Amino acid sequence: MKSPMFRLLSTAAATLVVLAPGIQAAAQEPKAKNADSKLEEIVVLESRLPTNADDMPVSVTIINEEDLQKQLSVTSDMGAILGALVPGMSTSSQSPANFHQTLRGRPPVYLVDGIPITPTLNNVGRESRLIDPATVARIEVVRGASALYGNSAGAGFINYVTKPPEAGEFQLSSEVGLQTSLTSAGDGLRPSVRLSATGGDAVDFRLTGYYEKTSGFFDADGDRIAPIPNGFSGLADSDISGFFARVGVDINSTNRLEATASFYNQEQDTDYTILAGDASEGIKATAIPKDASYFEEAQQAHDNSIFALAYKNSDILGSSARLQVFYQESNSVFGMDFGRFPLTSKPDAQSNTSSEKSGARLDIRTPIGDKVEVVWGADFLNDETINGLEDGRVFAPTQEIDSTAFFVQFNAVLFNDLVTVTGGLRNESVDLTMPDFQSLFTLANVTGGTLSYSASPANFGLGFAINESLELFAGYSQGFEVTSLARTFRSTPFDVNINIASPDPNEIDNIEFGLRGNWQNLAATFAVFNIESTAGQSFSVDPNNPDNVFTTILADEMYGYELTVDADLENSWRVGGSYSWIEGKSDPDLDGTYDTPLQNRRIPPPKATMYVEKEVNEWVFRLQGLFSGSRHKFPGSTSFWNGQIHSWNVFDFSATGSVGPGSLSIGVNNALNEDYFTHISESAQQDSRYSKAQGATASIRYRWDF
Repeated sequence: MKSPMFRLLSTAAATLVVLAPGIQAAAQEPKAKNADSKLEEIVVLESRLPTNADDMPVSVTIINEEDLQKQLSVTSDMGAILGALVPGMSTSSQSPANFHQTLRGRPPVYLVDGIPITPTLNNVGRESRLIDPATVARIEVVRGASALYGNSAGAGFINYVTKPPEAGEFQLSSEVGLQTSLTSAGDGLRPSVRLSATGGDAVDFRLTGYYEKTSGFFDADGDRIAPIPNGFSGLADSDISGFFARVGVDINSTNRLEATASFYNQEQDTDYTILAGDASEGIKATAIPKDASYFEEAQQAHDNSIFALAYKNSDILGSSARLQVFYQESNSVFGMDFGRFPLTSKPDAQSNTSSEKSGARLDIRTPIGDKVEVVWGADFLNDETINGLEDGRVFAPTQEIDSTAFFVQFNAVLFNDLVTVTGGLRNESVDLTMPDFQSLFTLANVTGGTLSYSASPANFGLGFAINESLELFAGYSQGFEVTSLARTFRSTPFDVNINIASPDPNEIDNIEFGLRGNWQNLAATFAVFNIESTAGQSFSVDPNNPDNVFTTILADEMYGYELTVDADLENSWRVGGSYSWIEGKSDPDLDGTYDTPLQNRRIPPPKATMYVEKEVNEWVFRLQGLFSGSRHKFPGSTSFWNGQIHSWNVFDFSATGSVGPGSLSIGVNNALNEDYFTHISESAQQDSRYSKAQGATASIRYRWDF
């Protein structure tokens, strides 16, 4: 039987044969000096990427502010924006939950200005939207492991780089917006307001305040969707607020201090609950009013707070340096689970998670001549994660991690710019502490202790310029991840001592190679990849207690390919699209062969995107589409995350331009009112999680400066 890698390379080769005539024709045009590349030069110290991201031998997606604003014309869901713009990324759940939204089959690490907001020790899966999108200047998506950031699980990282202050004259801007369902007239109103200010001279600043009020969400038939559509939190009937502040002072021409504070809060207060459907019969779940017997200890909510102080020096012995100290806290309150702990005196409970991080980051960027750049530094992190209940009990072991890491990453452009060589090493030491604990699921006892881990994952890459427009690249990287003991031991069926069990960390090997082209009016990328890990996670439901999810740790492999094309045509037309295909398997019988398909929580179906854009009299009109394919790897299975996923198409339309003293944007999400289930609904295939996606939804925003 042919190996997955053989099938992958065969598919990649066939695709290249199909693309070769177009690439050859486009290569006849010389690259313009000011070509609009999809990758940008990274010129701010908040990023650890090389100055030119094109030099990286891995796939990188840079979402700039202009691209982000176009997406915000049709949706404020950061998960949906990432799913639309990032090849290899799963589609949105249309809720706060993003734990199923993987990047190349693994959950990525989310950062804000390099500060990790993903809980290190518990995949809460709510962090993709814990920031006001209007405060983001750029989103960096780097696939694969890297020396630059740790604990990436091999998937990569998504870094939200926030807007800096604009020194000079005081500027004040205001924005009002409204979203509404088009399938239930007069319902589903979602007003928002935002106020921003920036300016200053000796001391500059940026302030942004934001408030949004959501009401009901409605599917393509005009039926109200349950406020918690899939059992993993919801956005309907919520108050959403955000505040961002950055103040900076230039000590002199090379030294600067900056202080940043960021807050985000979403709290749900709804009068509705779910009316279960029938997943086996394809009958959707809907919403019904709560009756007097419905009980919750607290409203579902998610919040995130960041405080950071940074010192920057743009010229210290020929290098630039940035020292940042930070504190980050995130809290989530989940839904009420009735009968979740039947062996205890209080079987009903509502869970919550709290994560607190503090640490420091040192980045030093050292050029060696004009062609070599070295980024080196250190990371120090303390992270405490508590998995509690609203009644004060703890339902999973509390975990605390202390991590110290030193890293170096170099990038060299050699032989008259024909060859790019990159390499990096990260040495990381981790102490994981967990106290004694008794499982509420099984009443088994867990003896705690401290486990120590260390690793030095490396990466190496090579790029070769076929000509001035086309480059071949290949890269190999290793990843290192301390797995969550809380999820592993919270439902252990027997007493266990973690010092004796001493679970191994997850080690990841990532291989990628591809083509990257940038011609005068055309940019294209093609990449194939293979990822192997020693301790991937899969999940199954306890048949005796559906509210308990077992975690299975198995070696696994993922492989796939991604393609992107963007073209500027005549008369201000712009078109483009992407395609990504991913598959993955595990080794449950430990015989060294990956032969069991990975669950839909990890592996999304094939995805294709397209867009057509036209500029007319300073107005930009855009039509974009997303096709999500099917996946049916578990025929006859009724298990959690094994449901059949059906294909669907969604098209969005937007128009943005100047009106009066400001700018107006109008958008329609799911403009053709596609009637479909989200991936998370079909994958879970449980009656109480089987909700439809939102139908056609209109948005309007108006922004003006004072």
